[in-house]
Amino acid sequence: MTKKTISEQRIAELANILQDKIHSDEIDTSEFLRQNELEKMLDANRFTVRQVLTELTNRNVLEHIPYRGHKVRVHSADEREQITETRLLLELGAAAQVIMQIDEAGLAQLYEHAVTFAKAVESLDLQAQIRANYAFHSFYYSYCQNVFLCDLINELREKGIRVSRNAWRSPHVSEQSRDEHFAMVEALKNKDLLGLQNLIYQHLNAWKKTL
Repeated sequence: MTKKTISEQRIAELANILQDKIHSDEIDTSEFLRQNELEKMLDANRFTVRQVLTELTNRNVLEHIPYRGHKVRVHSADEREQITETRLLLELGAAAQVIMQIDEAGLAQLYEHAVTFAKAVESLDLQAQIRANYAFHSFYYSYCQNVFLCDLINELREKGIRVSRNAWRSPHVSEQSRDEHFAMVEALKNKDLLGLQNLIYQHLNAWKKTL
């Protein structure tokens, strides 16, 4: 693997920052991104912002419309279904690794992440829900030993955030996610692989209830 230059690292870091803001609804994703606003937001010059936009286009977070600019990519119904199907194949397989590796300290921390998400649901703060959900699942998958599998899951989760974001505007879906987080912790504690996999299936398909 080639070592990234400082410049490349900087572009990747800024791209991650902008991607997080897109995921957490801090940016109006229905409009074309304004480059002058991004320069202020990222504290970067025009050339650097263009590189960041190119990086996120390569990641399929953004799409470039010639002569108009960049906007957040919206997945078609078929793409959304395929993203969910692929995530299920990967995440159901990874569940066995997580259940074997997580320890008591990890379970306690995961439970705290579930509590944070529950508080965000209670506050009706969509951005807080997205951040807390991301933190819950990021910590959960830190116990997946297969680095390549984990990278693929995280890449698809980023796409999945854009798929499921609108679903969380429904209190019922948010409350279901909250309950499933606590149930996942309980399944891990009891080494209940089948129960954990069933919860993952429900969790990943929740967005369909809002169609």
